[in-house]
This record gives sequence, C-alpha cells and structure tokens, in this order.
Amino acid sequence: MSSPYYETWTDFASCRSIGGDLWFPEVGEPTWVAARRICESCPVMWQCRDWVMRTELGFDRSRRFGITGGLTPSQRAAYEPAWIAEQQEGAA
Repeated sequence: MSSPYYETWTDFASCRSIGGDLWFPEVGEPTWVAARRICESCPVMWQCRDWVMRTELGFDRSRRFGITGGLTPSQRAAYEPAWIAEQQEGAA
C-alpha cells in the first residue's frame, strides 16, 4: 500500500539512494554545493521543484528546510512569486 504522500516521479529521483544529511546542511556547511549538483543532473528535478513549491506555498524562510528541487530554502522563498506567476500563466 502506498502513502497518500507518495509521488510516482520520486522513483526516478537521483537523491533516492543518498542519505538525508546531505540535503539538510548546517549553516555555513559546504555540502549544499554537492546536493545542488546532484539535483541539477536529476531527471525529475522539475517535478521535485514543483512539488516543494506547492508544499511550501506561503511559508516564510524560517519554515523552509534543506535542498529540494535544486534550491536552498532562501532561493525557494525568493522564487515563490515567479513560480506563482508561472502557475497562473499555465492555468490561463
């Protein structure tokens, strides 16, 4: 039985077999560079980015964690207005 939170695209994610610590670096820790490199070559990066943007919609920076969809929490917060505009354009 699958979880109600399961997304089929996650089966193809490059991060699927990599430990969680890489995706949640401490402030000033350089591992975010390695995590973003993995994301950049991931075949489902855009699905992941869309998922995290939907999941975090309206969150301020303090409620966003880790590297997801190739973006840091601050980058996702800054990208949110453009992402919303893209969604509205796609719905029109």
